[in-house]
Amino acid sequence: MTKDELANLWQFPWPIMEVLIGGKSSIDLTELSIKSHDEAEAFLRAYGYDSTNPIDLKQIVTAKEEAIAFIQQLLLTPKEWQRGIKPPDEIINCEDPCLLLLWASNCDPNDRWRSHWACAILRVMHTIAHLEGVHRTIDMQAARAQIFARFQEYLKRDDEGRMWFGSPKARCELAAVEWKEVKSRNSIILKLLHKRDNVAETIYDYVGIRFITKNLSDAMLVVKLLHEHNIIVYPNAYPSRARNNLIDTQRFQTELEGLRQRLLAGTLSAEAFRMALVQLTIEAPDVVPTTSNPHSSTAYRAIQMTGRQLIKIPSARLEWLFKLAQGQPSGEPKLTSLIATVKDLVKHLPTAKDHKYDSAFFPYEVQILDLAAHQQAQSGDANHDRYKSSQVRAARKRVLSPVLETAKSALG
Repeated sequence: MTKDELANLWQFPWPIMEVLIGGKSSIDLTELSIKSHDEAEAFLRAYGYDSTNPIDLKQIVTAKEEAIAFIQQLLLTPKEWQRGIKPPDEIINCEDPCLLLLWASNCDPNDRWRSHWACAILRVMHTIAHLEGVHRTIDMQAARAQIFARFQEYLKRDDEGRMWFGSPKARCELAAVEWKEVKSRNSIILKLLHKRDNVAETIYDYVGIRFITKNLSDAMLVVKLLHEHNIIVYPNAYPSRARNNLIDTQRFQTELEGLRQRLLAGTLSAEAFRMALVQLTIEAPDVVPTTSNPHSSTAYRAIQMTGRQLIKIPSARLEWLFKLAQGQPSGEPKLTSLIATVKDLVKHLPTAKDHKYDSAFFPYEVQILDLAAHQQAQSGDANHDRYKSSQVRAARKRVLSPVLETAKSALG
């Protein structure tokens, strides 16, 4: 090995090493290191796309167009776009993804506008690619329906219109239940763009339910009932995502046990016991929550749990396989031969008849808060508009910082 070969062997792409072993996200790279069209094609193949395949190519170009539209609509103002803070025409019109990778790798100062824009668009395209992968894995609407059905079974209204959660013998009155609306595609992309991992698998609230109790202590009763009715099965919970800045559980346990002992001893009536529970002031202490979401307001108080449910959807692939297998022979030799082949194929799939469903675990989020905390969330610092604005600022900075810095120098 020559000295040049030895030197090349020990020359490291340090920014990429930081991604592989240093915990840095790939979308935070400021440039790529792809030197030729062949390298770009090989990179795309390793990523999962063949740019020479018309179907793959169409997916990539569609993702590029969606990325540009997302940046224009959410990360830039109309005034900025009109001032010329937008991708060069050659990027907008480009249908060769290899060129995007080469432009993002170009360190020539004279081409930095195009380079910065190529990087920005690739960041969003990467996010869209991961989102597409998750959406192809499971039907979101089917997952939503199956998860919500488990909760709805135990939610009832009485003749007076009051809402109850649980069973007739063990239930809790609720102020309301809110079913999280389906996130728009842009909302999901925005959320991914401020996550360090930046992959769609790490979004846990595609499906969400919020319980609002009339008083603080009932929030703990909802947690218990969720467990007792196997709505949230604890082996399928995510302990790392459990949050509680609503109730001081240690104080609650101490005070509750004292009340229970008095109730059982007969020194406290059932009505007095209920009144004492309503009057308990057991809010969690004001501490900075250990949350991985920097956009969550410390003013938002809730119990939060994340579970996952096995979603089963009839397999269209197996359904058609069995329909073909049930076909009758005809006078056409080729068709008769095809039907015989399909029947033989099904016969040699010993588990196919028992597994006619595609299945996957799907995450969902449950939040529980009392009426006072909910009202504060609607009107105070924890309101959704503030949260969304924080997300937009973070995504704009992460995707467009080099573009905006260059624009500031060039356009003033």
